[in-house]
Amino acid sequence: MTEQLKKQFTKRIVELQQRVSAIHRDFADGRDTDWSEQAGERENEEVLNALESEAKIEIQHLSNAITRMENGNYGICQTCGDEIAQQRLQVQPAALNCIQCAD
Repeated sequence: MTEQLKKQFTKRIVELQQRVSAIHRDFADGRDTDWSEQAGERENEEVLNALESEAKIEIQHLSNAITRMENGNYGICQTCGDEIAQQRLQVQPAALNCIQCAD
């Protein structure tokens, strides 16, 4: 099960890295010379910045989860040391804490 999760996490990391690269390419294209177009581009840049930030955070969470798997700590609450419920891990695979400690 852990190996399958590692593969899923790694696949997702690659997808997210591709998304970040696409965002960087979009930024590299520069801005239009038309002022009205630039206003729309600025709004687009704000959205792209938010998407890039979210992708980088998810990459970090998944990378940390893979490290915990390799260290034998995956699925163990970092606060209380109890096992994290399987249902929680299904919903949030990179969870660090059990539901009680997360509250």
